[in-house]
Amino acid sequence: MIAPRRVLVYAGTVASVLAVWALLAGTGAVAPLLLPPIGDVWQALTDLASEPSKLLEPVGTTLEETATAFGIAALLALPTGVLVGSSRLLRRAYEPVLTGMNALPLVILYPVLAATLGVGSHSKIALGALYAFFPIAIAAARATATVDGRLITAARTMGATRAQWLTGVVLPAVLGPVLAAMRVSLGLALVTVIAAEFIAGAAGIGYQLGTASQSLDSPGLFAWIVVACLVTVAVNLLFSLATHALQKGVHR
Repeated sequence: MIAPRRVLVYAGTVASVLAVWALLAGTGAVAPLLLPPIGDVWQALTDLASEPSKLLEPVGTTLEETATAFGIAALLALPTGVLVGSSRLLRRAYEPVLTGMNALPLVILYPVLAATLGVGSHSKIALGALYAFFPIAIAAARATATVDGRLITAARTMGATRAQWLTGVVLPAVLGPVLAAMRVSLGLALVTVIAAEFIAGAAGIGYQLGTASQSLDSPGLFAWIVVACLVTVAVNLLFSLATHALQKGVHR
């Protein structure tokens, strides 16, 4: 549950942003093309809400691509990180590679992905998965490396197989750091998918942003920016609730 003070801080921040926006747009300090009046943006949002398909289809496309990218990244990154972290040799060899790749602007690979997989959803999913992969793998590797070796030795002494001590000892120990990294990776996947849709897409929130931008529809552009922000907040909140429930269940 969100604390009341935090709600007040969020509400105050939103109110401050809206007040500054209204002041700048109302006084003409910023051209309407760059910062449209709040009323015009609200009207654009109302128009979107009046035709649910115009709103739900792009949002659904983006969420589907994001979920697929994040799922692929998590399924590949978690075992990779645990494997790297469970061996000192592998950790010394591959952790610098993982951290180095994580620092790269992987968006430069999008032309290659688009040429290979096409400009449809596959290339966007692949780019989103790349961005989401490395934070999870790094967190899993570092958390695995800090697991008390005596616990693993005790599990082995009791006859546990490698799979059993990995799932029974290592995974519960790394769950917290990995879930925190997954939260970051989910946000990266969402932002990356929207950016790829903006660059070369035929559907999704990013495509709608690009279309509004190219047609100089400033209220429409800001309306879709608001939609993107709301979707991001909703996804983050849902993931936080899910991870909280998962951690609570594991540590019972």
